[in-house]
Amino acid sequence: MELFITIFLQVAGGLGMFLYGMDLMSKSFQEIAGNRLREIIHKMTSNTFRGILVGTFITAIIQSSSVTTVMVVGFINASLMTLRQAIGIILGANIGTTITGWILVFKITEYGLPMIGIGAFVFLFSKNPKRKKRASIFIGLGLIFLGLTLMKKGMTPLKDMPQFIEFFHIFSAESYRGVILSALTGAALTSILQSSSATIGITMALATQGLIIPKTAVALVLGENIGTTITAYLASLKTRSDAKRAAYAHILIKIVGVSLILPFFYSYASIIERLTPPEKNISEYIALSHTLFNIGNAIIFLPFINIFLRFLNKIGVDKKENESESYVTEKLYQFPLASLEKSRLEVSQMITRFRGDLYIFIRLIKSELSSENSELLFEGEKYQDEKKDSIFKNLTGLLHSTDSKNILKSIRLLLLLADTMESLGDYAASLGKIYKKTVNNKLILPQNFINQIDYYHEKITMSLENLEKITMNPDMQEIINEKKICQDISTALQFVDPLKNVDYPEHIFMEILSKYRRINRHVLFMLVNLQEEIELQMR
Repeated sequence: MELFITIFLQVAGGLGMFLYGMDLMSKSFQEIAGNRLREIIHKMTSNTFRGILVGTFITAIIQSSSVTTVMVVGFINASLMTLRQAIGIILGANIGTTITGWILVFKITEYGLPMIGIGAFVFLFSKNPKRKKRASIFIGLGLIFLGLTLMKKGMTPLKDMPQFIEFFHIFSAESYRGVILSALTGAALTSILQSSSATIGITMALATQGLIIPKTAVALVLGENIGTTITAYLASLKTRSDAKRAAYAHILIKIVGVSLILPFFYSYASIIERLTPPEKNISEYIALSHTLFNIGNAIIFLPFINIFLRFLNKIGVDKKENESESYVTEKLYQFPLASLEKSRLEVSQMITRFRGDLYIFIRLIKSELSSENSELLFEGEKYQDEKKDSIFKNLTGLLHSTDSKNILKSIRLLLLLADTMESLGDYAASLGKIYKKTVNNKLILPQNFINQIDYYHEKITMSLENLEKITMNPDMQEIINEKKICQDISTALQFVDPLKNVDYPEHIFMEILSKYRRINRHVLFMLVNLQEEIELQMR
């Protein structure tokens, strides 16, 4: 009994170290990748091949295809990504996650402790933030290797126990029954751990100790590829239909891939054996099987993307859309840059909607639209409120999940931008009320008043358009140029006084320009804060 407890504790402890090392390495990589990774997320494209490259790169950095796929589900749920974009990124994520297996192939597992020691020494005594992050990667890598070593050592006594040898023989891939049992076991274990990297590590440990034959390891890997889809599926349960379809796409891609290989399993295993003989390096053999499966899967699906999309569009439709995304948001905290980019894109959507509302207002004033369209301005106010709530929910949760100074600064900025845009939504409603006053009083503004309103409208909406671009890609010179334009508008609108004793048409004219002046001030305020963010990053 004592031996069983020792084996359990050693394997569980090794697995814990392995998972923590993966998490530490992932977060440190994200910190170092920084703006480059943010740019890649922002440039997600409808071109499927480029989407595969993006998904591969992101997953290679964060070391988790589950988190990448959850990110995709979250982005689709927030209408920040299309299903076509998602398919390419999912295929790429499946390839990117195989990098972990190749890291484990390197015969340096015995150096896990020295790597932790050196990394900890640099982390504790260096004052350079970037050097500390690199040290964290080194510590994380050391923990991965140490965890794998502990799991291997913990499993060593099992090969001398007849009952365990008999148990593992049930799952031997010497027959199709064993292949299917192994695949199901791999899928179940990965579903529980929600980490294919961890189960790949366990598979390598079992194979290294001779507890399973090489073909069984390949069958386990096939199942592990299916099991990893559980995280995205759980994330999609309370989301919009397209977000659900992205999760279904992830599941179907894996199931179809495994189903195509199973009838030819022994031929598939033989090909891998020819490329990398298992007796030479069993870990390399397992890593190669994982990589070949996912690259092959991507190649198979690429020519049929349009057919696959048509099929997906026929499934997963709810009569009532449920846009709750608490699980998605929580899982995205593992990938802070994705959480930030999701909120940044939502701020961009808020600016776009507000520009559209101003465009509706000016067309109403010019009598180019019927008065019923004024209701859109009040809907715009509600839209800004909902978007702000979504951003605040996402970012306040992230605040408790990170200690990165750069991420905390970005959170502060995005919260401020979202709050300011919510205030601008109120101005859209105020302009809607002013327009309704003109309708109720049958007032038609003189053409010279309309021309002046239109002039400042064009200036301010152009500033909003540039603000949207700057929000997504901050640029110091563009901010300085735009600030100057906003300051000039403020100076030009100094004459506006809605309390001035004038006739009713001029009073309405002053009231409208007063709202535009305040909108301009809010735009200037956001530009100042974006400039401060760049200055802080440059220090």
